[in-house]
Amino acid sequence: MRASQCVASIVVLAAGVDFAPSSVRAQDYDFRPRVQWEARADGLLASPAAAQIGVGANVPGGYYMRYGVTAAAGPAWTRQADVATARVDLTARYLLDPFHEIAWGLYGGAGLSSRWDKATNWREYLLVVAGAEGPARRGWRVALEVGLGGGARIGIVLRRARANGR
Repeated sequence: MRASQCVASIVVLAAGVDFAPSSVRAQDYDFRPRVQWEARADGLLASPAAAQIGVGANVPGGYYMRYGVTAAAGPAWTRQADVATARVDLTARYLLDPFHEIAWGLYGGAGLSSRWDKATNWREYLLVVAGAEGPARRGWRVALEVGLGGGARIGIVLRRARANGR
């Protein structure tokens, strides 16, 4: 390769790198706060039926996705006696209105649920959820959620509001 061809190749390569698309700080979406805390109350219509109180956190996985973990515990009712129950959920939620353009934003999601009670120990289930998250009030949003995962469930969720979206 001659020197002129080498110089021309370097110039073309440098121009290509210089004009290649790159992210600009103004194009990045800054989720505030990054971790979104939540408190929840759930009724599990399963065997055994249970009422649980829990806490959780989720983080954004892009504009439309939120990945979360929840831990909850409470009493369950069986034919023999009342027993304690607990569960851990891992979920991925898809938001239909991530930028809060309407008052109530719908979402759907899926994940895994691991449930414990004294009689049967730990059991794992696939989890499917759907919900509606309301407008922010005093820094929090209320969501109503239904799901299937080891039985039907219904819950009320109180999530920390993000300053710039859901």
